[in-house]
Amino acid sequence: MSAGTDRQRQAVRLLKDNNSVLILVILLFVGFVMVDGFSNGFANVLIYSAEFGAICLGLALVMITGNIDLSVGFQAGLAGVSTVLAFNVVYGATGNGWLATLAGVIGALVTGAATGFINGFVVTRVGVSPLIATIAVNYIYKGLVFSVAQNSIPPESTGAIQSIAKARIGGVRWLTPMVIVFVAVIALFALWMYKTRFGNRLHVVGDNPEAAAFAGINVPNTVWVTYVLCGILAALTGFMMVSFDGYAIYTQGNALGTFPISCCVIGGIKMTGGKGTAVHVLLGVLIMRVIQGMMSAMFWNADRVNLVTGILLVVVLIVDRFTSSKKAED
Repeated sequence: MSAGTDRQRQAVRLLKDNNSVLILVILLFVGFVMVDGFSNGFANVLIYSAEFGAICLGLALVMITGNIDLSVGFQAGLAGVSTVLAFNVVYGATGNGWLATLAGVIGALVTGAATGFINGFVVTRVGVSPLIATIAVNYIYKGLVFSVAQNSIPPESTGAIQSIAKARIGGVRWLTPMVIVFVAVIALFALWMYKTRFGNRLHVVGDNPEAAAFAGINVPNTVWVTYVLCGILAALTGFMMVSFDGYAIYTQGNALGTFPISCCVIGGIKMTGGKGTAVHVLLGVLIMRVIQGMMSAMFWNADRVNLVTGILLVVVLIVDRFTSSKKAED
């Protein structure tokens, strides 16, 4: 093997493993240097990343095992409705905003765990294709949200619950409890996926389910757990949406139909499973929000933002396809 060939292979592997880092660096350079007003709005990039990052992380766990969940948007929406309902019940009984906020968090997470449990059951025990199963249950969750929150339903008191998303720590615009929670969640799952046996199993299952089964891994249970975790993390985003907006409404789930998938793919999560970390999710969320931040600074409409995002997704998938080929690995 020549030194030149070895360097070429190393360069290909470096590109394959770090293309999302390169994309983010380029976008940040373009944004700060070439887009007027981007630097002033960069705090919003961090805030919105924290608001929607958890749902992307949850979907990534499912995708790493080689599966998909297309119901995450309305899992979050249903959890948002549960947040407000639980908040109002406790606040009406106690008048304590912080206790009611805690009840709202619990209500959201329990709802997310339940929806994730249902999704995992249908996929792993009933044996329905993940694509078909999650499309079907998405209609159920969407119908439930629409029946309760066709019009906006606000908490009876917004002070405590909105402080989670909007209170500034030390007067810093982007440093809110919501951002701290998101960073903590990313760090926790990064360690969990890297340091624990179960976290490592996710990649084994996604890379080769048959080999994982022969190695003694309970593949259906592993996949089922990822769906439950996906539901819980989607519910965390549902709570954050209520905290940020000050109400729950059925349209909140609409905005999360494809956004989490885009973040995961751009960040480096394989659609075929077997590869991905919490850091990849963080990179993907930041990339998507930086793109939207730049477009917003240039006063582009939503259609043009979608066009640019779609082109970038195609480019990333093409690069991923060629750098993941057997030729690249030899």
